[in-house]
Amino acid sequence: MKNGRITHIDLSGQWNGMNKHLVTFADGQSFTFFSKGDFKAAIGDEIKYTISNEEMRNAKLVRDNFQNKSFTPSNKTSTPKADVQTSIIKQTCIKASSELHASRGQSDVQSVLEDAQIMFNWVTQ
Repeated sequence: MKNGRITHIDLSGQWNGMNKHLVTFADGQSFTFFSKGDFKAAIGDEIKYTISNEEMRNAKLVRDNFQNKSFTPSNKTSTPKADVQTSIIKQTCIKASSELHASRGQSDVQSVLEDAQIMFNWVTQ
């Protein structure tokens, strides 16, 4: 495994559906990195990498060293799967309750919410 500070990045074409990036380091060495989309590090970043093909001068990023800039910033937490499922069920129950009350002609928001809660409780029990 090697370390290096990036001084230059050039998009140098595509190969096999992936972008090729020629990355130059402060020590003067250059390697080609492959990625789907943008290169996941920037000029000035200190990265860890491994040489995957010495003859072709290809290398791979070691993922535990850099923050993937295409994903959610680390200060945000992702919603757990259970919360997403609960949210979907609640939305579905509100929609069903709204449609039920719309067919009745006249109702208020409170009764729509109460019926949605009854439906939610029934679905999740």
